[in-house]
Amino acid sequence: MNKQKLLRSVAPFSRLSDDQLDLVAARLGNALFKRGETIFHQGSPGSVLYIIVSGQVRIYTTGETGQELSVTIFRTGDFFGELALLDNQPRSASAEAMVPTRTLTLHRTDFVPIVTEHPAIAIAILETLAVRLRNSNIYAGHLANYTAPQRVVHQLLNLATRYGVTNGIATSIELHLTQDDLASLSGTTRETVNRVLASLRDQGLIQVERARVRILDPGQLQHALPEY
Repeated sequence: MNKQKLLRSVAPFSRLSDDQLDLVAARLGNALFKRGETIFHQGSPGSVLYIIVSGQVRIYTTGETGQELSVTIFRTGDFFGELALLDNQPRSASAEAMVPTRTLTLHRTDFVPIVTEHPAIAIAILETLAVRLRNSNIYAGHLANYTAPQRVVHQLLNLATRYGVTNGIATSIELHLTQDDLASLSGTTRETVNRVLASLRDQGLIQVERARVRILDPGQLQHALPEY
């Protein structure tokens, strides 16, 4: 695996020179996770930044009643776990491998000197955090103002925007996404997700096969959102 090439595709490191990339790459470790394996727990000490080489990871929080709410999903080329490295505080959420996942790791003891010496990395990470914060605010607004079925439809559109591959009009969401996963992302139940997906299939708006969702016409699905 060419660590420098992978780093070049990750936003915080894409601005570095080849020599700077070599410096970062030399300090990277490796970690493998099985499907369903917890990478870290909410509230645990955080000392590692993860960069996904292959696989898929969900970030989720656990409420006082034990209910899980997925915040987002990351896949190849994404990074996560940076908050604890920046503020040295416990993890604000948990992370779980949704499929067999391989990551590169960067420990805080190496991370802090690197961002101190290369402010461009720190600026890029802050820009990414700003985008994620805005998305979190939008997500919180949807939880408060959308019906459960509307949240399901919105999540499909959001995932299509982030991870969609378009072929003609149709867009395939390139994620392994079960109904339980979609329910957790939407803050609702599996039963509601099942009902919404069945309705969308009956209308000819989506196709679902083996944890893969294909939106046949994103424009029509967007138009259908208020009806839910």
